[in-house]
Amino acid sequence: MLAAEKGPLRILEVGTSTGYLGMMLRKQGHYVAGIDGCREWAEKAREHYDVFHVADIEEFEFPYRGDFDYILFADVLEHLRDPTAVLKHSLPSLKKSGKVIVSVPNIANLAIRLTLLLGRFDYTDRGILDRTHLRFFTLRSLKKMMLEASCDIIEVVPTPLPVQIVFPITEKGFFAPLHEACYALVRLRKTMFAYQFVVKARPNSSNRPS
Repeated sequence: MLAAEKGPLRILEVGTSTGYLGMMLRKQGHYVAGIDGCREWAEKAREHYDVFHVADIEEFEFPYRGDFDYILFADVLEHLRDPTAVLKHSLPSLKKSGKVIVSVPNIANLAIRLTLLLGRFDYTDRGILDRTHLRFFTLRSLKKMMLEASCDIIEVVPTPLPVQIVFPITEKGFFAPLHEACYALVRLRKTMFAYQFVVKARPNSSNRPS
């Protein structure tokens, strides 16, 4: 989504973790500001950002006005008590043409549906049922949240299960047909087969800076 834009961008990343995304964005020539509430992660992430704030995301005041081309919430909102409020509170930081990119896991993924059918809802150390998740999203509830935050969705991209991460051996070219099949399933029925949804949106008129 960012590659489609011309020239270097000014980007605010909310929830940086250890800074791996910020590092990639700066290598591409973008100006990147970051926010994270974990001091341990912040110490690792800080060097990859032009400006860095160590703060509770849900308490952060967002001191910017019309400064950024994009705000990124990459696998962040599901960890918050009130993600809608945080998203809406961040929007004045965007330029008039600014947009947000949000990614969240899909709780309606087939694997989760099957475990529920078996009467199980077990948290894990990572993935859709990460034990640190406070909120769970379907495509419908994600769209509802974006609407409540006064954002108009431009694009929705479903992603497949990260087979290569779970089973690294599948990175070999021999497994290419497997990955193509996964993508085909996601395109066929994204609400059931998507691992996560990545959404690009713009603030509607009520939230655009004057």
